[in-house]
Amino acid sequence: MVVDGSIVLNPIELAVLGLICGYAIWRGRPEIPLALYLSVSLWARTVFVGPSAAVWPLLATIVLALIRYMHTTQSWSLLPRQFDRTINRILPESDRWIVPWMGLWWGWALCVLFQFGLSDKMQVARSLILYIILGSLVALLAVRDAAAARRFALTYLLTSAYGLYAALRYIDVPLDHLLTDPGLSSLPYRNLGIRNYHHFSHHLGIAFLCGVGLFLQARRWWAMVVLLGLAIVCGYGIFLTGARQSLSGIGIASLFIFAWVVVRRGGWLRRVPVALATTLIAVIWIYQVAPHLIVREGESGLGDSFNVFADRGWLWQIGWSYFLASPVWGWGFEQKLWSHNLFIGTLADQGLVGMTFFVGYLIWAGRRLPSIWSQTAADDRGIWRATFFAVMIFALVHGQASGNTMTTAHLHWPMWVVWALSAGMLGVPAEQPQPAPPYARQRELQAGVQP
Repeated sequence: MVVDGSIVLNPIELAVLGLICGYAIWRGRPEIPLALYLSVSLWARTVFVGPSAAVWPLLATIVLALIRYMHTTQSWSLLPRQFDRTINRILPESDRWIVPWMGLWWGWALCVLFQFGLSDKMQVARSLILYIILGSLVALLAVRDAAAARRFALTYLLTSAYGLYAALRYIDVPLDHLLTDPGLSSLPYRNLGIRNYHHFSHHLGIAFLCGVGLFLQARRWWAMVVLLGLAIVCGYGIFLTGARQSLSGIGIASLFIFAWVVVRRGGWLRRVPVALATTLIAVIWIYQVAPHLIVREGESGLGDSFNVFADRGWLWQIGWSYFLASPVWGWGFEQKLWSHNLFIGTLADQGLVGMTFFVGYLIWAGRRLPSIWSQTAADDRGIWRATFFAVMIFALVHGQASGNTMTTAHLHWPMWVVWALSAGMLGVPAEQPQPAPPYARQRELQAGVQP
């Protein structure tokens, strides 16, 4: 139900959400409400759970599930005598300098934010504190093995697919209408009627990448069909929004995942052509039935359609001029609407100090690549390291045309997942063939194949 521009969950939706949250608390699975929380935050409309915005019940669920997780699943203790041991178990051994580094960067961003007269400064502070800092911390604590990564990815995929349905329901478009008008050309709405449609497209892009990761590691054929189908649906949703920067982002990020699979040369290699062919067929079908979703009016062809830098040069020039006017500490996000670029925006908003922190973060992220490209025996976390790193690539790509480092949460939390999934990893050279996935080896043993 839609009320005053907000989405109010009906009793059935409330019951399903309550069951999911109750299960997450009972089993100590904070990654499940975390995925719900991060996806819903990008729906571009406030979702209400009864009288409250969904953010607060989901936050409470995350905290309760995290407490149970820390005291049952991981048995971590924050008592003074065991605090050091707990920290050593939580933080991977490599590159721990990132913790104080990010603390200083986030603190600097908040400092310059509140030193200037930005009228909607709480919007930036809310994104930084509730989604970037909290999301990164919970991701580091909770997503530490392949099972947790799968639960997170599956929850995010399902939530985002439902978010697309909620957006269609908001503008009174039944699902059967898509069969006769897949491009929604008969409606007066553009971009699903969403003002900040780029923001909305981000959760669909992340869901698409999660769907690709789930498809590559699925064990049953019907699961592969369903998961790849949901990923294609989320990709179709991005076409409906018209967010070309997100389309370019998921294209490049998906190629990174597929390149990882090719280098791995394991049992997942044969799935890459299936995913590529299915996606290509879907894009061709969309182009045939609704070409306006790809080539806009006044554009000469596909080259213009996927040019994410079109009409951005003059905005970058404005952002650069603001940086030159205040090069040390920037403008405290007062001019954040102009830059439309992560790098120029960081210079304009946070100055050279903030840019130094950003470069340091990118160096730390780049230092995760060896653990991603390494191949490990009896370690099925590899696909998830590649998938979550691809989410960060997605943020970097679409961030060249819009976005801000302190409002783009998926620039941050995926890398903390990659870091957590790299803990204790002993790799072998990447040029060696990767052993088959455990389920494939199990089938070989059942068939009588000896090591």
